Amino acid sequence: MAEEDHPFVDETARKTSTIVTKHSIAIPEDEQKYKKSDRAWNWEKIIDLVFPPEQSPRRSKYAKIFLRELKKEGEIDSEKLNAFDEWGHEKGKSNLKNNILPKLRRLGIIQYEYLEYRSQREGKQGRRKVVKPAKSFTSILDSMANGWAAFESAAYQD
Repeated sequence: MAEEDHPFVDETARKTSTIVTKHSIAIPEDEQKYKKSDRAWNWEKIIDLVFPPEQSPRRSKYAKIFLRELKKEGEIDSEKLNAFDEWGHEKGKSNLKNNILPKLRRLGIIQYEYLEYRSQREGKQGRRKVVKPAKSFTSILDSMANGWAAFESAAYQD
């Protein structure tokens, strides 16, 4: 497979000095903020890996605003999502819907649930989206850590 055919190669990104993190997590070099000795990182540090504030400060800010609200509420429905601008945070709804939520969903941090509804007006029906925290992100990270521990173990035995 040629390098140009690889699904993660972005030709436009190669011409810029920024790191494109649509399909990845950026591991920063900030030794003070990301101490290897910390037993557990808070969720805001994890979001800084997903949306590095140095590269995309607005996405980082809006993701934290959204997740803070999700933590408080437990779930957020489409009506509340559509009112994101009214939460008092500039005009971040399109950024939230087009960039932040899809990436959080791809990584397994959030999940969508669709609920069927029927309006009081006859024949009016549809689906309402509800965003909830997902458990798959934890499973993915555990699997990655266990796989890497096995790799390290095998490498040191040789």
